[in-house]
Amino acid sequence: MSFLKANKVLHHPEKFTEWQNTGDTSGPVTVKVDLTNVCNHNCPGCIDFDLIENDNNNLSMDMVENLLESFKKTGTIGINYTGGGEPTVHKKFTEIINKTHDAGYDIGLITNGSRFHKLPMEEILKKFTWIRISLDAYDQETHKRTHGTKAKFDLTIKNIKKLVEIKQQQNLDVTIGVGFITNQFPDMDRNAWKFVELCKNAKVDYVQMRPSFGFLYDYESISSEELQTIFKKLKAYEEDNFSVYIDEGKYEKILSGTAERRTYNHCHAQSFKATSITATGDVYVCCSLSGVPKGWVGNIKIKNFHEIWDSDVRKKQLEKLDIKKCPALCVGDNLNEFLDQFKNKKPVHKNFL
Repeated sequence: MSFLKANKVLHHPEKFTEWQNTGDTSGPVTVKVDLTNVCNHNCPGCIDFDLIENDNNNLSMDMVENLLESFKKTGTIGINYTGGGEPTVHKKFTEIINKTHDAGYDIGLITNGSRFHKLPMEEILKKFTWIRISLDAYDQETHKRTHGTKAKFDLTIKNIKKLVEIKQQQNLDVTIGVGFITNQFPDMDRNAWKFVELCKNAKVDYVQMRPSFGFLYDYESISSEELQTIFKKLKAYEEDNFSVYIDEGKYEKILSGTAERRTYNHCHAQSFKATSITATGDVYVCCSLSGVPKGWVGNIKIKNFHEIWDSDVRKKQLEKLDIKKCPALCVGDNLNEFLDQFKNKKPVHKNFL
């Protein structure tokens, strides 16, 4: 599906040209915003686990409104509401979605899907561009292992089906997908067909499957050939109204032992998409560096976001950033490879298409 491709950046020609000319932009196209560090699940593989453990912060309505105003000055148009914690736990969640939509932004939501039945989804579903539910499981047992003992698999599936029902009844354009991190435990890949079949039967638009690197199970007992056979089986479930997205490049990097090797020397992605604002108001150059001092560039309680973006602090942090020490297979990896190839690897006979 095209909305998962790195080359989408070319659909923002002003930002792209600005980056080509200066090496940076006047603001990101997309920003990740953590509404809260409170979560009702306990996922062992959560990248924000330390933030959740250490505090119960929430962005206030004043902070959200200031962000919405500041984003206008940076030319930001897509807001991804997601972790630290579970965004739908925020007591003002519905009000925040309404205000964000009314301000003209595209809204994405990454959620565990456990609380939709407590929200007026009939009213607010139309205000989202997309929603992705992090399910990471194909039955109650795997759901408890990947999301903690409080997770209720059957309720989450019921909520997903209700979202799809509302979408169909209201003929909405919102995209509903379900995510699955497959390498959290042995044999999750081999049983991934159960996840795909489950989600297809729930009539969602797509499933997204990817590995995480550096923790849990790292493919010691599965070959590249077997994995390709699995992928082929999963892709066979695709139809016109159902897509199976598999980040095959990341799997191959893990299997080949090259996941921590980067073909680029600079993080280009942070100019477009990786910036993260946590529930404490702290701003980081990348969500993969949330809570890490080398990624911190300011706090929206002290300065507005557009001021932080243009600050010397951010520029100095980016100059010092050693991406070789950044987490492997980070959120900006695919976009970085695309942009670096465009910037530094000139095609032969470029004027002959």
